[in-house]
Amino acid sequence: MKSINLIKLGYLSTLEIIGEGAIDLLQGQITSDMEKVSDNQSCLGALCNIKGRVESSFLVIKKPSVENAFLLIGNKEVMKATEEILKKYSPFYKLEMKLNDQYKFIAIDKDFLSLKFPETNLKLSVQSHKNFLRIHYLQKKFHLLLLERNTDCFEGLQMSNDLNEWELDNILNKDFNIQTKDANKYTPHELGYHQTNRIDFEKGCYTGQEIVARMHYRAKKLPYLIIGSVDKKENLTHEVFNEKNKKVGSLLSNAAQVDSNLCLLSMNKNYNDEKVKFKDSSFISLK
Repeated sequence: MKSINLIKLGYLSTLEIIGEGAIDLLQGQITSDMEKVSDNQSCLGALCNIKGRVESSFLVIKKPSVENAFLLIGNKEVMKATEEILKKYSPFYKLEMKLNDQYKFIAIDKDFLSLKFPETNLKLSVQSHKNFLRIHYLQKKFHLLLLERNTDCFEGLQMSNDLNEWELDNILNKDFNIQTKDANKYTPHELGYHQTNRIDFEKGCYTGQEIVARMHYRAKKLPYLIIGSVDKKENLTHEVFNEKNKKVGSLLSNAAQVDSNLCLLSMNKNYNDEKVKFKDSSFISLK
């Protein structure tokens, strides 16, 4: 299979929040600690409702060269919903908030990045380059590039519109971003957000924090994510079952490999490190 070095990520958008009150607003609402977001450090984050269920998820970065300015990067429709939620609280803070469509996003393979841009410092989570901002998180193969829409520093290079390789990378790193259809359905733990540090358990209060913390510290067994694969001939279903046909989890996302589908599975408290399957399928090969 031919390697893919560049992928257009047209589904991404940004919610821009600028002003003296930006940090205070975000610190009081989202699951990540804004004190850890800097010029060279990004954070994964989420927004929960009062019942502790996830309304949106995103990547948080500081906007380069602008004081008290932050960008939430995520699914376009989810960012619209995030803006509507945060607008309820924004009148109490000195800030401006808007959806910003001046950026475009590209995923770039790590090796290709180092070859084309030798000034890259892979130790930095966020790095400003001449024509783009580079962002990296978890242990992903692909780095995320944020460019002005009128910037084209990759002219003449082949760029894919197929998101499959990007999604494979997400699954291998247990990184799941919700879409609008997923809003308010899952707790952060059911999406593995405690595994990928989208929840900061050392920060102060945020919406839904009491419920999320109670589950984290008091539950006898927490939901968590695992990775599995099945033959492409097998049918994928939302529900995952054990050998006794008892539901033990659900399918969050999947991506195609050469002869199989790689799957990200959310396992509930009934799962006991056993064989699992989709409805009417063979057993899933767990990674």
